Amino acid sequence: MPDAVEPAEVPDVLDTAAAGGIVVRGGAIRVGGFVAGTIVSLAGVVLLTRHLGTGDYGRYQTVVSFVAIVQALTDAGMAALGVREYTQRSGPERDRLMRVILGLRIALTGSGVLLAGVLVALLDYPTEMIVGVVLMGIALVFGLLQATVQIPLAAELRLGRITALDFTRQALSAAAIVVLVLGGAGLVPLFASTIPVQVLILVWTVVLVRGRIPLRPTFSAVAWRELLRPAIAVALATTVGIVYLYTAQIITSLVGTAEETGLFAASFRVFILAAAVPGILVTSAFPVLARAARDDPRRLAGAVRGLFEGTLLLGGAAAVACILGAGPIIAVIGGSDYADAAAVLRIQGGVLMLTFVMSTLGFTLLALHRHRALGGANLAALLVVCVATPLLVRTAGAEGAAWATLLGELCLGAGYLIALGDRPELQPRPVAILRVLVAGGAGCAAVLIPGLGEELQTVVGLLVFAAVAVLVRAVPPGVTAQLPGPLSRLPSSA
Repeated sequence: MPDAVEPAEVPDVLDTAAAGGIVVRGGAIRVGGFVAGTIVSLAGVVLLTRHLGTGDYGRYQTVVSFVAIVQALTDAGMAALGVREYTQRSGPERDRLMRVILGLRIALTGSGVLLAGVLVALLDYPTEMIVGVVLMGIALVFGLLQATVQIPLAAELRLGRITALDFTRQALSAAAIVVLVLGGAGLVPLFASTIPVQVLILVWTVVLVRGRIPLRPTFSAVAWRELLRPAIAVALATTVGIVYLYTAQIITSLVGTAEETGLFAASFRVFILAAAVPGILVTSAFPVLARAARDDPRRLAGAVRGLFEGTLLLGGAAAVACILGAGPIIAVIGGSDYADAAAVLRIQGGVLMLTFVMSTLGFTLLALHRHRALGGANLAALLVVCVATPLLVRTAGAEGAAWATLLGELCLGAGYLIALGDRPELQPRPVAILRVLVAGGAGCAAVLIPGLGEELQTVVGLLVFAAVAVLVRAVPPGVTAQLPGPLSRLPSSA
């Protein structure tokens, strides 16, 4: 009797040539889903800003900023660490990792929420803001658990399913806000509405990953210490960059007027939404970066180059849109009461160009385990923002806070480039930056065309930006290769 034939082992998608195309297509799907979700959630934002007014909306966004900082700090780098380690481990070792992360996240986030509530009380914020931090903090616990449970989906490049989860979260959050605003709800019910949304998304994610990972958390100080050693290094490298952006909002609320806080909050809301795009793209590609950093330096260099030039191009488009379209964007978001926020958004539009490319450089350093360099650059940016924001807010109001974020991003970018100084193959190509700057300048020149309103100026500027970007070969070949039909033959960067 012939010997039984062993079934061929199915290769890990991360080790195949198809991974790059999956990342490009999946990243596009994720960004498309995010944009669709943002459009859906716009109804909630439009109603919310008008319902609360500049004062209460500033308080609402300040609570959101506190909770975002708690999320960044208590995440302890485990989102990025979890994906990296999941791609580099297997079997029981991988299962043990996931159980430890689940337990540690519950403990850290719960403690962080309590401490944030105490801090907000000590800073003498209103009672409804203290309650808001606690309520949104409870939702945060469920949200971070969901982010942990979906790690297998990210590592296996199941980006369509992640997109469905993200879109549903945005849509449900918007629906809850619409219902509450139409019912005349105050701040506290609005804060509480985040809890049921996060619970539903967590349950759905558990169903999607059932059987892939253990769902019973490990509550063991010994096991936690083992994970915390690398996690703290990753946290310093990745979370401070999030913290310093939200710190500008909080400092503005402490040293500025209620109106200045509200104006900065309206612009900051647009900025944070746009800044989420590069994060979505780079985290989608991070499993490939992590595997290439371990096994194939040449493949890593190619992936980093494609990601940098792709996010740079998108950052240029975002900057043109915000600089030319600040007035109409703010008019939609907040109405006439927030008109002065347009000037703030124009400054933050320039910041976006930097923000888009920082994600690629940061996650490249993370894939290389260069935690100390990452942490140093982010801590320096945090220090710059903490010093510059109160000084500039006192002299220039909400616009001063925007200039402070620009200084922070410049500091962060310089730190990342210094950290990659010994790896020239991973550094940005000056010609790629020049090409996008040329396209961006051409797009912004639409403001010089007489007789165009701001809306039409924005449309024309983006069309010019796209046309010039193609002419000067600013589009990465990995992007054009995934375009349909004749578009795949568009000239791309060499």
